[in-house]
Amino acid sequence: MNDVNRFLTQYIQKNDIQKVLILSDQKVLNLFSNYFPFTLNNIDVHHITLTCDEKIKNIQAVSDIWNFLLSEQFDRNSLLINWGGGTICDLGGFVAATFKRGIRLINIPTTLLAMIDAAHGGKNGINLQDYKNIIGTFYLPDEVLIDSIFLNTLSQEEIFNGFAELIKFALIADPELWEELKKLEHISTKQIQQIWLEKAANFKEQLTKRDLFDKNERQMLNFGHTIGHAIESFMQMNNRPISHGYAVALGICCETYISYLHQFISHHRVNEVCDFIKKQYKLPIFRENEVSQIAKICIQDKKNQNNDIKMVLLKDIGQPIVKQTVAIEEIESSLKQISAHI
Repeated sequence: MNDVNRFLTQYIQKNDIQKVLILSDQKVLNLFSNYFPFTLNNIDVHHITLTCDEKIKNIQAVSDIWNFLLSEQFDRNSLLINWGGGTICDLGGFVAATFKRGIRLINIPTTLLAMIDAAHGGKNGINLQDYKNIIGTFYLPDEVLIDSIFLNTLSQEEIFNGFAELIKFALIADPELWEELKKLEHISTKQIQQIWLEKAANFKEQLTKRDLFDKNERQMLNFGHTIGHAIESFMQMNNRPISHGYAVALGICCETYISYLHQFISHHRVNEVCDFIKKQYKLPIFRENEVSQIAKICIQDKKNQNNDIKMVLLKDIGQPIVKQTVAIEEIESSLKQISAHI
């Protein structure tokens, strides 16, 4: 029995849990079909497996799971285990938060992105009209259980997808890590250090404790995401889906450039950040009319106030500034500038 299952067995016994739902990604189940060898005779374990992409994060999928939980008589002491990447964590977290006003939740992330970001912090949600995570709740899991065995099965694309969140963490909170990352010639599983994942996860968890509802300092975690989410939404609307990490990587470039426009960060720093990202990531290039559409999507961002677009900018590496008002023209300028030099 692995450490995760040992913990789960003890957790279930300690809390007298009678029913468990494991919500998983089909790809993960195919690779680790015997991962949960529960041997407790007095619990009722169910599985729901999804073929995951952003399109599954909708109210119909949530309703289907709600109805299953209802039909199987799950109560508030029942346990939902999210076993998968960011999509599973977002969707399952929303289900757990809303069914009977909240049931027990444990996240077991299986992607780099989820291990660093999506499984932590209690943010979860679903999409509406292709706007990403526009419906959601704050609901903390009881535990996040990290098992590095899953990293060995990830594609290079998935490694890139999660690594963007590690870049973000370094830029907002850890200048020493940034110095390490920017020296990497190529991003690969072998180069990812466990201590990097732990530092990023711990930082997010500490911010969450101080600012659960994302009103103040926790907003620094959104660096790169205002424009990144807009890019994701735009690509989804146009049937050209892009992974979260690639969109955030481009968002980081754009929002670093906007920091320069606000005279916060030097042009040298902009080049340093963007040159590293462009060396590692194959980023999309947008035409002028597409740039305008992406910028307009930013108007729907959840952090906006009184019709002002609010963004996290950088004074320097490790020095984020939250709640900065940004003009739509600055967003357009950043997208044009970065696209022109990809």
